[in-house]
Amino acid sequence: MEPDNAQLVVSITNKATLEQAWYNEARTHKPQTFKADATALVDPTDGGRKCDFCNWRTLTAEDAWGRFERRHAVTGSNLFKYGEPAHGLVLFKHHDPLAFSREQLDDFLGVSADWFAAAAAAHPDAAHPFFIWNCGPRAGASQFHGHGQLMLTTLAVPAQARLTQQAEQHALAHPGTSLYHDLVHSHAAVGLARLVVRGADRCWLLAHLAPQKDMEVVLLGSALTSPAFVAALHASLRALVDGLGVQTFNCGILNVPLGTQAAAEAANGLVANGFSELEAAPALEAAGGLGPDREPAQQGSDGGGAGLELPPLDLSWRPMMARVVSRGKITSPASDFGCLEVIGHASIGHTDPFLLIRMIDEQLGAAEV
Repeated sequence: MEPDNAQLVVSITNKATLEQAWYNEARTHKPQTFKADATALVDPTDGGRKCDFCNWRTLTAEDAWGRFERRHAVTGSNLFKYGEPAHGLVLFKHHDPLAFSREQLDDFLGVSADWFAAAAAAHPDAAHPFFIWNCGPRAGASQFHGHGQLMLTTLAVPAQARLTQQAEQHALAHPGTSLYHDLVHSHAAVGLARLVVRGADRCWLLAHLAPQKDMEVVLLGSALTSPAFVAALHASLRALVDGLGVQTFNCGILNVPLGTQAAAEAANGLVANGFSELEAAPALEAAGGLGPDREPAQQGSDGGGAGLELPPLDLSWRPMMARVVSRGKITSPASDFGCLEVIGHASIGHTDPFLLIRMIDEQLGAAEV
């Protein structure tokens, strides 16, 4: 092969979790022989006029404990359950799945927290919550209308079980630190971590170096109702949708605290570890990248992220973890999951995470204006 045809392939592996991603900018230009049927999300409900979820009062079921409702969101029971013993729905009250404000997202997460608390009270032997948000058919959604799924199970889903196991193993292998602290520290070292602050509340945001799928953002917060978490998740999703043209995504949340546990963990994680109230979080200046002409640059001589406030080292700190990923192009009929992902459990990263963090910075900056 001629030298000018050489391709730069970057492989990144998380040594604690073994997650692995492969980057090659040239793959973004590969030919696609399959033909696309549409250039955008297709709404089969005639703008909501034939939408079950727009008519949630009469066309969706209630759980045994009823519904939780706020101005912009409401819960229901999932008629087609696979979560046991409790499997519910959370619905935006507006129809467009990609048009949501921070206030609407706040209500969406707020009624979800209420549902988890009620489900836990009704099923005290079930202690494993899981929040699922599939947006668009490529992401697994069966309805156009924006909605999520709420699961409370007696057995943890594999991702939750692995996360708990990995955190325990990391603490044994590296005394005095935690998996969550080191995850933030490693991303801060290359300028891919941010801290969102709302009063005494904290949420760390990472443009993941070893994403499960393209454009992955990892959020570490205290609870579904945490103001910092809501602001960070909204900025992340708006960066994907508005900044990077994403039309279909998955958002999953692990380590969801149940009921009063949410307030207790927030207090223990934020107050007991000495966090003080700040008006603004220091923003790292992302430098470098993964393209053929750039290499990741270190931020700060100590590798600590140029002064970014890191999470506590306390092993009792078990943050709620949200993971957001893009699910490929609507214009491509080819799946974004192949043998590498399904069998190899690795992934292909198409988007430079330094571009992703810049888009998030723009959203965070706009929110402060």
